[in-house]
Amino acid sequence: MEWGAQLTQAERQAIREALPPEAIGELLPLSEIFYARITSRRFNSRATFEDPSVRQFFPTVAAYSDYYAALVDALDRAYIRYNRPTRVELLGVELAESGNLLLELRFIGRNDLPLRWWNTSLIRTDEWTWQDGRWFVVPGKV
Repeated sequence: MEWGAQLTQAERQAIREALPPEAIGELLPLSEIFYARITSRRFNSRATFEDPSVRQFFPTVAAYSDYYAALVDALDRAYIRYNRPTRVELLGVELAESGNLLLELRFIGRNDLPLRWWNTSLIRTDEWTWQDGRWFVVPGKV
């Protein structure tokens, strides 16, 4: 499915009204790139953690560390095998009170529980902020 295809016209209109034009044009392509980079990668590994192509979406190393730790924990609790999501889907976008955008996502991966050969999923909301002419991911609380 195309990235962002599930967004409603109301969600798209809310984004257009709340953001500068240059931010609107960059959000969907940039978020698609970010989530594509974290798809099919083992998250509880040092190589993934140290990848600069993922770190560039965060304003500081500390922000990236917080996001990374929270995501690894969430993937583990969702029983996604090897903490490796095989697909990420954008389910919706909402404007937060802070002016940031909340992206509702579904992370899908193989089930890590014994005798369960089907996929499992994790519904998660990530916050993105437009700052100094760039989009950044805002880490949640660890």
